[in-house]
Amino acid sequence: MSETMKIINKGVEPNRLGVFKAANPDALWEKDKKNKELIGETFRCCSARYQETQQQLRTEQGNLCAYCEQDLLSGTNGALDDCRIEHFHPKSKRELGEPNWGLEWDNLLAVCCGGNQSKVVEPELRFDTDRRNYSCDVPKDDKILDTIIFNPLNLPHPNIWKFSRTTGQMDVNESACGVQGLDVEMARQTIEELNLNSPRLMRARKVILEDLNRRITERVGRGLSIEQARSSLAASVLRKNRAGDWPSFFSATRSYLGRSAEAVLTQPL
Repeated sequence: MSETMKIINKGVEPNRLGVFKAANPDALWEKDKKNKELIGETFRCCSARYQETQQQLRTEQGNLCAYCEQDLLSGTNGALDDCRIEHFHPKSKRELGEPNWGLEWDNLLAVCCGGNQSKVVEPELRFDTDRRNYSCDVPKDDKILDTIIFNPLNLPHPNIWKFSRTTGQMDVNESACGVQGLDVEMARQTIEELNLNSPRLMRARKVILEDLNRRITERVGRGLSIEQARSSLAASVLRKNRAGDWPSFFSATRSYLGRSAEAVLTQPL
């Protein structure tokens, strides 16, 4: 498989996380606000430990939110990062004999703030005053959805999503799910439970897809066929940049460019 294929490849857990977990296997992720009597060091007590873990997650994910695939922007001039660490299995839901989900490396993901941070970078695009429009880890909250939605770490190489250029809406590619033997209803629940069709995300996707359409039109205007224009564009956008980041809303771009995208993503290095 080409290294240009977008997939989250979990590496070795960050050093500070590993050292902390070895010394404090039952430690909490952060202080329990409801039970202030609990004592002991928590993972979040050390900002360097948190930042190292977050940065490795961002690197492994190509700096995209594990759920909506919006790029994870770093804050400047006092604005907050549009990024935080998410636990796929809720960190507070630990049954007897289960791992400490708060410190389990394979349970950690980097996600955007889901629209609920007013002081986030680019708030005019990334903050929403309507709670019903929050997405990603915000509506997921501490619900156990392990068997209800897809874990981003387990998504297949083929694209199982499709998108509307005119609306930015995300939907399930049922035929692709069928070929992969994936549960279509689980795919639908992934969109619904994470609110991946919130108006904020649909607007952002629509901007990306309209720009792709504009760039294809420009290429056709210069004498390329539509197929040549799509292939040329796919080769230029479906790759990591110098910082190692994938393009924002990768799967939407991939869906729009269709066979040209797949030709680029499956070509050998």
